[in-house]
Amino acid sequence: MIYKNRGKPNDLLGLTALKNRLHSNPKSMREVSDQLNRAKAGYEGEVNFDKHLREFMPKYPHAILHDVYLNYGGVYFQMDSILITPATIIIFEVKNFVGKLIFMGNPDRFVRKLHTGEGKPMESPIAQLDRKEYFLKEWLGKRGIQAYIQGVVVLAVENELQLDSTPKKPIIFAYQVPNYLYSLPLQAGELSAMRIKHIATDMKRRHSDYNPFPMIRTWDISPEDFKRGVQCQSCKLFGMQWKNQRWNCPKCKSFSLDSHIATTKDWFYLIDNKITNRQFRNFALIENQQVAKRLLKRAGLQLHGKRRTSYYVLKI
Repeated sequence: MIYKNRGKPNDLLGLTALKNRLHSNPKSMREVSDQLNRAKAGYEGEVNFDKHLREFMPKYPHAILHDVYLNYGGVYFQMDSILITPATIIIFEVKNFVGKLIFMGNPDRFVRKLHTGEGKPMESPIAQLDRKEYFLKEWLGKRGIQAYIQGVVVLAVENELQLDSTPKKPIIFAYQVPNYLYSLPLQAGELSAMRIKHIATDMKRRHSDYNPFPMIRTWDISPEDFKRGVQCQSCKLFGMQWKNQRWNCPKCKSFSLDSHIATTKDWFYLIDNKITNRQFRNFALIENQQVAKRLLKRAGLQLHGKRRTSYYVLKI
């Protein structure tokens, strides 16, 4: 049973807004594009893994959670996917790599060989799993739960894999996941159906989404570096005009009733976790204060304060 599905990662949403709103700056745009491409590839790989994992339908009690972000002693650790069975808890570390992948041991090292022939060292997913297994064991132990934990590296797409040494954790392709799991003795163990449900429910309840917002906190960018205005989703122009109770594009003549909602989200993703009427007018290029007030209300935001001290935040 799936207790937690996978949503689009916040860093992917933030990087998409950052690239879309950022004024032309070759250095910044290149860095943003590189990170965005990595985030997209990672998410696409995880979605591909999810598709194959759905083929795993055992008769015994189990729980599946995707993209779990937990806190132990002030340290956050994220797990791409978790399978809880009577015998063990399996953490999946999903990677979406392009090119030949070479694994070398003592110490564990991964090298990605690009199409140019260049070898690019990368962080070991086995080391990443070691860290996550440790913190999950401690997180469960704090709740009086003892369970055998193991990790599996999953390669989202089939590419050439060269093992120069035997890895201490399994490395498999996404399409192999169902058969791999069926081959394991998972149906008998210390975790009862009720305990599995309890662990999965507690994980879901304790999960907290990774929050990179606002993006200017981690990027050397100021609000002045962003394009202002409401964006037309048809021709991508920034500068739709509010007229006759709707947003009108002066370029392609398309119209919309709610294009300002994406604009407010961009503000929260990029600039601040709250917005005033004045800030919204400046960012969306609106002059009328009462129009801005109605639009902010229609965007589903939550009002705090009164009059000059009032501001809006996203509803939780």
